[in-house]
Amino acid sequence: MSIPQTPTPPYPEYSDAVLDAPANYGILEQLIGTWVNVNPNKNATAWGLHTTCMPSPGTNTETIFGIFHFLCEDYTEELSFAPVSGGVRNRGGTNEQFAGAIEYKQSVQRVSDGVGIHEEVGMYLWLNEMYNHAATEQSVIDDNGYPLISIGAGANGPNYVPPYSIARSGTIPHGSAIMLTGNFQQDVPGKPAFPTGTDSWSAPFVRSWPDLQIANAPNLASSPLAISPSMGASALLVPPNGNTADAAPLNLDEPAPAWAFDKSLPVTQPDSNLTYFQRIVADQHYPYSVRPDLRLRDAIKDQNISKYTLIQLSSKHDGGPQGGILNTPFVKKFANVTEMSLNLWLETVIEDGQEVLQLQYEQIIFFEFMVGSNGQTTRWPHIQINTLRKKPAC
Repeated sequence: MSIPQTPTPPYPEYSDAVLDAPANYGILEQLIGTWVNVNPNKNATAWGLHTTCMPSPGTNTETIFGIFHFLCEDYTEELSFAPVSGGVRNRGGTNEQFAGAIEYKQSVQRVSDGVGIHEEVGMYLWLNEMYNHAATEQSVIDDNGYPLISIGAGANGPNYVPPYSIARSGTIPHGSAIMLTGNFQQDVPGKPAFPTGTDSWSAPFVRSWPDLQIANAPNLASSPLAISPSMGASALLVPPNGNTADAAPLNLDEPAPAWAFDKSLPVTQPDSNLTYFQRIVADQHYPYSVRPDLRLRDAIKDQNISKYTLIQLSSKHDGGPQGGILNTPFVKKFANVTEMSLNLWLETVIEDGQEVLQLQYEQIIFFEFMVGSNGQTTRWPHIQINTLRKKPAC
């Protein structure tokens, strides 16, 4: 049974008994526990993957575009979730909200040498527990010091309807703090859909979920590609022969094209968009270096998934209340973190007649530094993906 996206007024009346009630964590309750990497296909899809673009040594914001450091690494992680006991009370006069808070801790290690490369702590919040708290003669006496002749319109007041069901706050030791908000869709039949062939590249760089029209869902025009238009990428790629008639999207289910390994390209076509992201296509992790979520697709291709729940969060929305990111002065000046979105799938996998819960996620963060090929600040996607399952309880 699906949980409503948002509570519907009129809300239940608040009483002090609510303070003793257990917290409501909604669909987030499924996260509680410790998750680690899983290897469904006994191959490289077992690992998480991140792609990161960073300023190259000696560069600055005025440097010509095309010089950047690209890092693509396999990783393992431990991702733990623990509930905060009791609902967290937010008072708003007429409106009372009791958030269900779940702490998370993420620890990521590089596969090649086991060195830790990322730590993060924060909370996921379930925001759908709402109560009406009307004024009474006693509450007015307690808070105002003397009674009013008439409580009047202040007895109730309008109900606040939360625009988002879920929030995530987090702290990253590089010097950034995040606040993401969004919604979910529960018990979607089958497995998550991912594109194939040239559809992995086209449209241009925008994920499309036609079957998942989530109310107030974040704008996922944040590309799942590790390349953005400001980096010189385009929906149709002109090959090294310069013939625009031969322009076509990149088919990420075929081997990397020959131009990715053409060492003369920076000399023969220094301003070409192919030159600009050549190293990303030539990376040993291709095609995942170009589009990391294809590893999620390949990890589940042979699995029997009966249903899944999709959580979508973002720091930026098309309208209405926004989330946000705060950075330390150094990060803001040299590699400003401006936007983040998250897709998190909780999948029910059928194995040997049993249901097993599996977690897949893709989060896309945008850094902004240097002048891009479009004359504006370049948006550099930093993408992380992984497939996890819970550790057995001790």
